[in-house]
Amino acid sequence: MGEGCQGGWPHLNGMFYEQAYLVAEQCGPYKGQTKGIHCKQFEKCAPAAKVIKTRFVGGGWGEVSEKQIMKELLMNGPVSVEF
Repeated sequence: MGEGCQGGWPHLNGMFYEQAYLVAEQCGPYKGQTKGIHCKQFEKCAPAAKVIKTRFVGGGWGEVSEKQIMKELLMNGPVSVEF
């Protein structure tokens, strides 16, 4: 599943990070691009963080409110969104 490392849909990022892990900025610096970047480039980086459980906020596309997002942030931490 390359969506978490090679761009793709934000709602799949959490699933990717459940199966893999995040690396520190020093080992995998942000470049603002996905073309030509592959997960294999970071296989020697030490894990910096891991997502244990992801959740889907709202009942479907466009059915989530600002209040629901605020509650999710307060109760469970960061959210990934797309506009």
